[in-house]
Amino acid sequence: MKRILVIGIGSRIMRDDGIGSRVVEAIEGRLRERDITPFIGETDLECCFDEIEPDDLVIIVDAMAQGQETGSVDVMLLSSALNDRSKFRTQHEFSLLDLIALHAPNTEGYFIGIQAAEIGFGFDLSKSLKERFEQICTDVLNRVLTIKEETDDA
Repeated sequence: MKRILVIGIGSRIMRDDGIGSRVVEAIEGRLRERDITPFIGETDLECCFDEIEPDDLVIIVDAMAQGQETGSVDVMLLSSALNDRSKFRTQHEFSLLDLIALHAPNTEGYFIGIQAAEIGFGFDLSKSLKERFEQICTDVLNRVLTIKEETDDA
């Protein structure tokens, strides 16, 4: 059985950019109960990459700015995110997706993007993400559990 590794990324000092880290931290216990490995990488991309083992199914949870409804949760294959990673640029020149594309392009997994409202300096999430935080956590957990079920059935 493959290990399922859920990596939360994003800077907690850049408002909504930190939503991936915050969500994975909030659901960490529920993931562990289901034999899913959470990893809160924040902005330490090399550490995140080093956590990935060759046979892992990797799920990256991060903020995105795609003009959708704030707090919406979108799931795509990691291969699709790698092929279109310019859409997922953050304030960093080089991302975890770039590292994977460069050094481990055949990594299996998914990208779960959470639509941000405000990315800029600040320690708190935007008001709209704060209001929807519990629902976002539930949505992300349910998406991860669905992926696990599909993987277990395969």
